[in-house]
Amino acid sequence: MREPHALWRSGVLAALSAGLAIACLTSGDLSRSTEDGVRMDLPGIVGGYSGESQEISLSERTILPLDTNFVRKLYHTFDGDQINCQIVLSGGEKRSIHRPEICLPGQGWTVKTGTIVPIALESGQTLDVMRLLLSRPMELRTGEKIELKSVFLYWFVGKDKTTARHWRRVLSSSWDRVFHNTQHRWAYIVVSATVTEGLQSNGKNEAGTFGMLEDFIRDLTPYMHKDAVVPGP
Repeated sequence: MREPHALWRSGVLAALSAGLAIACLTSGDLSRSTEDGVRMDLPGIVGGYSGESQEISLSERTILPLDTNFVRKLYHTFDGDQINCQIVLSGGEKRSIHRPEICLPGQGWTVKTGTIVPIALESGQTLDVMRLLLSRPMELRTGEKIELKSVFLYWFVGKDKTTARHWRRVLSSSWDRVFHNTQHRWAYIVVSATVTEGLQSNGKNEAGTFGMLEDFIRDLTPYMHKDAVVPGP
């Protein structure tokens, strides 16, 4: 049974969200154009990693609205470390952006854990990201069956703000539309890597994989974010 204070908090959030939704529907045209907060050209080099552009699948282009923008690169080092990075930038339709927990199971992944973690940036600011630990069965060439793991980090970037929480992104969009006459063009950013312990001679465990992704994000964020990283509402 849920605690009374948790029920009260949920009720307040639901009422506020409903009120903002109604206000959005009854508000007039926005006087400020839709703005985004990221650069859609991932760099070729990030720290010690070299990036190669990856194709966007036909199914991704078919499922999402036509005005959705994508960029994806696979980064690697000479000693075999690999990092996947992608940005999905929403268009006019809100269904361009969603929580990845919704679609990952359809790709064969099981979401084992999910938690918000802070990453300290060299600027002195802190970027909150959602950290997911994923797994799925895998059969090696030898016939041995193992559990393949992946560390999957994501966050959302709007104009002048970031958040790792989907509900905060939705609430922030409604608030800014009603009270600041601004519509965010949100971007969804993913940085992920396979846990290679036991798969290669210099493989990393889960903690080592997360540390690798942390360092990558520190190097990438100053280039990718147009504006200063600020906490979500």
